[in-house]
Amino acid sequence: MATRNDAISVALGIFSGRPNPEITLAGASAEELGRLVNTAIGKEPTHPPPPARLGSYYGFVIRVPRETAARLSVPSEFSVYGGVITEAAGQQPKYWRDIANVERFLIDQSYKEGQGELLEKVGVRKP
Repeated sequence: MATRNDAISVALGIFSGRPNPEITLAGASAEELGRLVNTAIGKEPTHPPPPARLGSYYGFVIRVPRETAARLSVPSEFSVYGGVITEAAGQQPKYWRDIANVERFLIDQSYKEGQGELLEKVGVRKP
């Protein structure tokens, strides 16, 4: 079982000017996220996602503890929005098409964690 120190933090990009809600992924859900991200990163380069609009949903920001990131072979920080995974590698971000439906997985996890009402308010429906 994962401990708090190796859990993955996922911020839902919903609010502007207020802290965004967060969910935590550990155990099987963290492993599944790692598998999905590995399926997509490095496969199909693409353009940046659409710009965020004030007061609208703007995807997910994922932070992975260093040891967990190494074990899962994923970046320690990345974001997913609009069908694009943004990997902040060094100073130059890399953009990958979300061919593994990482965003859909995170929306589903967010609903399971009780964030569905907030997501629905910004037009994000359960997959």
